[in-house]
Amino acid sequence: MVETEFRPDWFSKPGDTLSALMNTHKISPRGLAECLGYDPGFVQGLLSGVNPIDDRVAALLSKNIGGSPKFWVARQAQFDSCLDKAAQALPMDQIKSWTKILPLKEMSDAGWIAKSREFSSMVKSSLSYFGVSGPIEWQERYAEFENSFSFRTSPTFESKVGALSAWLRQGEIQAGAISCADWNADRFREQLNDIRVLTKAKNPNYFIPKLRTMCAEVGVAVVFVRAPSGCRASGATRFLSSSKAMIILSFRHLSDDHFWFTFFHEAGHLLLHGDRSTFIDGAMTDHTEKESEANTFSAGVLVPHARLDALMNLRPRMPDVIRFGLSIGVSPGIVVGQMQHLELIGPGQLNHLKRRYNWEQIQQAL
Repeated sequence: MVETEFRPDWFSKPGDTLSALMNTHKISPRGLAECLGYDPGFVQGLLSGVNPIDDRVAALLSKNIGGSPKFWVARQAQFDSCLDKAAQALPMDQIKSWTKILPLKEMSDAGWIAKSREFSSMVKSSLSYFGVSGPIEWQERYAEFENSFSFRTSPTFESKVGALSAWLRQGEIQAGAISCADWNADRFREQLNDIRVLTKAKNPNYFIPKLRTMCAEVGVAVVFVRAPSGCRASGATRFLSSSKAMIILSFRHLSDDHFWFTFFHEAGHLLLHGDRSTFIDGAMTDHTEKESEANTFSAGVLVPHARLDALMNLRPRMPDVIRFGLSIGVSPGIVVGQMQHLELIGPGQLNHLKRRYNWEQIQQAL
């Protein structure tokens, strides 16, 4: 008998099935957690594969989301077997090189993977987290994106791509659990006018839930993922399927001008550049034609083209900036950000008009 390399045809974790059922039943991680009697973090652990499905959890899932207890136990056992075979089939030098560039400690501290000191367990946790059978598949799915050629060829690539890929994957996991209508580009474009109104809101507890709901209504799952060390991404877009898009926001600069410019930039990618590319935006990416198009799109949403001349001639005084923001329906901080971007004022001018946030506020809003 000739032995062949193990290549699993099926390598999805039980959390993928759970996510699909949650979408079908339109139940959020928080809603399912309440049904199960656990906190939302436990459900996120089920989705990401950190928390395995034992007999007790299987019974609870059967009662609250569907499937028999036997199905869930078998689903976990099948995945565990597949995972063991995948890990055992990998060359040791390949797996060591891969795990060396992943931010495993930060991933475990954040609850993205299970804590363990055993190398074999960390390997399996990493494969499970990314939903891949090995480093080659990981490279294809999480280390290749549209606007990153110079980043991929830079000396710092290996030290940064692990953190970037972990952030992107966490966005996928969270977005997968959000129930959305089917992607509708025309409705999304129309919805942006109503979303723009949210730029005037001060409180994340108000505008974050509203933003997520409005986007879900047109097929876009919006998630907020704090970037791990080494990941300097501000936002990213990817189509999870032909009917569902994802926007990940890191809230990296924690200011209203940067946040809203990034959101509308990512919206521009979705509307202008199709459903086959992943765009990750931040300090590590190239200034390509598509990036320029997304920047122009975002700036045009925030400051209508008909008012651009007025912005170019705006005096850099607080009362003038506030009045101009009111006249076009955005916050003064956004006006300041656009003036800085256009080099009408310096990077240190009028920053007191920007609204500042912290991650405690963001987490509370989520």
